[in-house]
Formats: sequence, C-alpha cells, structure tokens
Amino acid sequence: METPNLYYITIATKPHAVLENLKRVVEKNGESLIVLGGQEDRRIGWDSHGNFGIKLREVYDFIHRPDIGESDIILFTDAYDVAYCGTQKNILERYLAFSKPIVFGCELYCNPMPELAKQYAFRSAEFPYLNSGLFIGRAAALRTCMSGYVYNDNHDDQLFWTRKFFSHPDLIELDYNNALFLNTAGFDDTKFLWDAEENLAYYKEKIPIFVHVNGPDKSPIRMFFR
Repeated sequence: METPNLYYITIATKPHAVLENLKRVVEKNGESLIVLGGQEDRRIGWDSHGNFGIKLREVYDFIHRPDIGESDIILFTDAYDVAYCGTQKNILERYLAFSKPIVFGCELYCNPMPELAKQYAFRSAEFPYLNSGLFIGRAAALRTCMSGYVYNDNHDDQLFWTRKFFSHPDLIELDYNNALFLNTAGFDDTKFLWDAEENLAYYKEKIPIFVHVNGPDKSPIRMFFR
C-alpha cells in the first residue's frame, strides 16, 4: 500500500517566537511546515476579538487543494503556543493506531460553551473535552466534516469542531491517552517533564508529541525554546 502524504500545517498571521521554534524543530527533523494565513497581517486570538474564522477558512481551503489526495493526512497545530517533541515517523505510527480518521487533542475544560459538556460520553477522563488547537486527519474525512462551510470571521473554530465531533462520531475521536497531543490548561504540572536533550515530553505515563499551552498563561511555552 502506498504511504499517504503527511502535511503539517499551521496558521500564523503575524511573526512569533514560538512559531520560529516550531520551524527549527521541523527543519532539524528534515520535515516541512506549511504556514497559512500570512496574507491577513492582523492578530487573531482572544486578545484580538477572536477572528477564529480565519483558522477554519485556511484549513478548508488547504484540504480542498487539487493536489491533496483523499487518503493524505493533514496535521494541524496552533502556531503561537505549541511545542513539537517528536518526528513525523512517530506521528504516523501513533495516528495509524487510532480507529477513526480524525483525531483531536482533548482538554480539561469544555469551551466555548460549557453547557455542551453533558453531551460528551467520557467525562471521567482526565481530559474529556475537544480542543481544536491540535488535530490530525485524512483529507476525505475532513472534507466531509467541512462540507458546505462558508467563511465568517467571527466563527469559533473550537465550537465548530465540537459540533462536528457530536455529529460525526464515526469520523472523529479524541486522544484521551495523549498519544499525540497534550493540552496543558489545568493539568498537573508536577507530573510534566521535558527532556531538552532528547526533545521528549513526558506527562505521567505518557509521551505526547505535541504540547499545547492552551491556558491564559503562555509563559510555560518558553521552556521549549532552544
């Protein structure tokens, strides 16, 4: 069977030190990172009144490029608060062990609509709720989930993907065991370790490949700077 292409994409509308660190790791691995959204030249995020619709639009446009095959794998991470602690070989091995074609990271809090928490099936997990800052999936499945999407600057990407998680349980699962993704908001930081020499992250018994500092305090991301 032919090995599918793996595309690592992120969205950055402004330069950022964390993005430069991501680029350094990717370059050291001999891999590629595709940075989308630069044409916007404006800030996105909660401190900039959201504008999260940009993230949905850029993903939608990318997965519909004519050179993207249906079996190709799209890896997405945020650009400004994420550390990469692995290689594409690790990513593929772990992703292919999942049973569904799209995998999202998960977190401790149900945002942006806490009232949706009751719809989640595994609320006893340490990280029960979808986080849209880290995901990976087959292009065909992502296209199905985004079919008919019409861009609006005010859209919330996390709410969009949360609703898709509920409406497409056959296509989307959460990385409850942090095989790929760790979101750190509210986690037990005494159980976390980063081995700078080996560029490996450890959390309890797990070795996630991406660490997303998704809480309001972004300063911990600087520990990964090299």
